[in-house]
Amino acid sequence: MGLAVGSLVILSSSQSFAETDNYTSDFLCTLPEGGSKLFPAGAKISVKVSIPTTVSVGQPLELKWTLGDSIFEAPGDFEQKARVIARGSAGISDYWSGVGTLDSMGEVAIPDALQEGDPLALPTLTAGSYIVGKEGEIKVTPKSLTVQFIPPESVPIVNDSVDGGENAEIRYAATPDDWARRAEPQIDDIENDVHASKTFGATASYTFEGTGIEYITERDDDMGEVEVSFQKAGGGAPLVEKVNASMEADGRTPVPADEKKTQQVLWSVKGLKYGQHTINLKNLSANKYMMVDAFRVLREPKPELYTGVNNFNAICAPAKAETVTVKVEKEPTSPSPSPSPSPSPSPTVTVTTTPPAGSTTSATPKPTLTVTATVTPTRATPTAPQVIITPVGGAQTGEAPDEQSSGAGLLGLGAVMLVGSVAGGVALKRRRAAHVRGQD
Repeated sequence: MGLAVGSLVILSSSQSFAETDNYTSDFLCTLPEGGSKLFPAGAKISVKVSIPTTVSVGQPLELKWTLGDSIFEAPGDFEQKARVIARGSAGISDYWSGVGTLDSMGEVAIPDALQEGDPLALPTLTAGSYIVGKEGEIKVTPKSLTVQFIPPESVPIVNDSVDGGENAEIRYAATPDDWARRAEPQIDDIENDVHASKTFGATASYTFEGTGIEYITERDDDMGEVEVSFQKAGGGAPLVEKVNASMEADGRTPVPADEKKTQQVLWSVKGLKYGQHTINLKNLSANKYMMVDAFRVLREPKPELYTGVNNFNAICAPAKAETVTVKVEKEPTSPSPSPSPSPSPSPTVTVTTTPPAGSTTSATPKPTLTVTATVTPTRATPTAPQVIITPVGGAQTGEAPDEQSSGAGLLGLGAVMLVGSVAGGVALKRRRAAHVRGQD
């Protein structure tokens, strides 16, 4: 099996090796350029990697990472369900597959809300595993530990009433008269209130961290046109668009005069690189309302751990790189024992010959033939007869006489024929003598 480059393989089979080399080093961490703060400057984390020094052919080579106390902190204020992902990577090379990377991964969920600077727990990393298929040597070099903070995928809606003061989330125009908060429980706005202005050129702005945002307001025939200017993280020219709150969602059909539609997404953007963005709103219609009901911040999960572009990555490298040599040896096998043949029984065969009933003779006594043979097989498939019977006193033929044609029977039959012949001769002589007397 070839080396799985850049892949993680998790196996349940146990590892076979003679001893383990506990590689230990301090890993120094750096942030990608422009990244958010995840740890104090100059911080380092202790890392131990268990690497076997020998492994058998066909068995998994497993690298087990153990992380020391966490040095990482929340880079801002976040709601519940943030996550921390960690990945330990080791370079691995052999003479038959080349060079690749063996990864060990882990993830931990943070159930509570976070404030900037709160400590972040680290996950337990699963063992990276690679099945070795040939004898030889493998070089293993622990190279990096990457830690990523994943913000919650969605956050509570930011209501329009979160305004004013030094730490305002939504900032309205400097002149208070430009905006008025309207609270109407009978209207189904978010938290039953909105901020509204009929002043031409009135503005509202909101800065947030995420991958997108939704601007939520009402659609009504007394609403007007709004200019949306969106400034992405990192600067550059803003995105400027115009939307009209007096139109249906298709942008062409006017809202009927007797209808008011609440909690409408008038404008949105998503799929951005995670960062700090700003949305600016401006009323382009005189004597028409521009309203702000709420903003919904989007934080979509993205596989940025693998691309290295997320602001919340920390990349840590060992202070001193070391390489461990793993010997791949053929596992000894013990020969299978040969099965012992079971003993075969030694049969005894007895054959008895009895003459036919009613026959008599005085010349030869009635023979009784008894043969006993002991058979011991010498192999599984015999090549000679298992039972050989030789009669006692019989002809030297090597075969037993036929039980239906015994010698005693033949002798008896011959005697009968002889007696019959004598009697016939006597009778013939008497008839001839009588014939002669008759002629006289």
